[in-house]
Amino acid sequence: MKKQLKKQSVKKIWIFYGIVFVLLFLLCLLFPYSGDDWAWGSQIGLDRLENWFDNYSGRYFGNLIVLALTRSNLLKAVVMAFCLTGIIVLVNKLTGEQKNGVFIISTVLVFMPITILRQAVVWTSGFANYTTSIFLTLIYIYYVNNIYGKEKPKNSIAAALPLLILGFANTLIVEHLTIYNVILAVYVIVFTLIKFKKVYIQHIAYFIGTVAGTALMFSNSVYRSVADGSDSYRTIGSEDGIIIKALKAYFGTIVPEGFFNNFILNIFLVGTCVVIWFSLKNKLSKKTKILGGICIAVMVAFAASTLMLRVASLTELRSLLIAEGMATAVYILAFIVFLFILPVETNRKIKLFFILGSTGCMIAPLLVVTPIGSRCFFAPYVMMLYLAMEFYSMFDSRVKKKCDQYSKVTIITAAVGLIFLFYIYGTISICDKERVEKAQTDAQNGVQTVQVEELPYKKYVWCSDVKKEIWQKRFKLFYGIDEAVEIEQISSSQKW
Repeated sequence: MKKQLKKQSVKKIWIFYGIVFVLLFLLCLLFPYSGDDWAWGSQIGLDRLENWFDNYSGRYFGNLIVLALTRSNLLKAVVMAFCLTGIIVLVNKLTGEQKNGVFIISTVLVFMPITILRQAVVWTSGFANYTTSIFLTLIYIYYVNNIYGKEKPKNSIAAALPLLILGFANTLIVEHLTIYNVILAVYVIVFTLIKFKKVYIQHIAYFIGTVAGTALMFSNSVYRSVADGSDSYRTIGSEDGIIIKALKAYFGTIVPEGFFNNFILNIFLVGTCVVIWFSLKNKLSKKTKILGGICIAVMVAFAASTLMLRVASLTELRSLLIAEGMATAVYILAFIVFLFILPVETNRKIKLFFILGSTGCMIAPLLVVTPIGSRCFFAPYVMMLYLAMEFYSMFDSRVKKKCDQYSKVTIITAAVGLIFLFYIYGTISICDKERVEKAQTDAQNGVQTVQVEELPYKKYVWCSDVKKEIWQKRFKLFYGIDEAVEIEQISSSQKW
């Protein structure tokens, strides 16, 4: 009877995953190509490939992905839906496949900050690097999740070769995840050696793959240009020094993009911490309880402030940026102390620190490099969601039953968010097709200056304008418009 119920439960959850995939596929079909997509999908992308991306980037695997996705909207939608659904599946499996887990994870992803959504998911060039990399990384994290168990992991030797390939591929997509994957590979080997007094060939294989991939990535001549300062687009450090550069990056980009914009995730993460705290605090001494209470108060205040500031949409003066930066530093410290004093078993605590530390490792390289954009924070966003779901999995059965009673509310919330995105990107998709068809028709009819409307809701699309000459050239190449034709961008008619 129990086996039958378990089979039914497994079948039910995979039906949910299938529904999520179909909905995401339909949504991703609506995402327009924009900005550098026009370059990758035209002769420019083929020229980069012919030169094997020399002096362009060492993101060899990511570059190949974007070359393929910009040549087929159907393929793009399938791959996007597969990776996004895969992230939901992996995070849910990593945290014990909670009954309401798939809906919670989906909801938090649907309500991710627009700035991250448009750059890391909607923009094909961003997706090919920033979403695929965290998806593939989660595959390895899921594979090694058994190292936190009490018994020695039992892994098939046959997995060594696929893991070597996975490690190699993971380090050829985007630089800060390249660095993270090498650290991840070393961490797993050292952890299992200390805990089980054993080194696994599978873990070694992944490590070798990451080292080989990293060596190949940074052998690209572009990184020598970056290192000697001759690259005008990418830099390490600044004339003011590494410390000043790091402070500017922290206060100006990392704090708002990596923390304050994530108010929905912050509320969920801190909310799970509050529930765990009140269920476990009586196991602590009086002094430790006071310290934990202070930490919880700081975390709640931070989550509330992110909500208020982002809803209010205040103009960020320098004083406000400094205040946000200091508040974030105190929040991070409070979170670390909270994890230290939390009365849970050692393996669970180590896993919690691993997830939090992983988030930090993904963000740290962004302190000293430029440019950094919202897309760089998609991986940390997923890891913080993973951390929140790990806390959620720690709820006792009584609390979980109460949470399960509100599963319909979670489903409705996710559905409303998804419907909103369908409306936004459906409108954008229609207008994008209309403006492209009009431009192509006008050019074929001999019009010397073609007018191209800007897209509606353009804050949901990255680099959709064609005002600059570089984007006009790429727009014409991608859509087969004569290079001699001039392009004039006009305001949206707002007819939708």
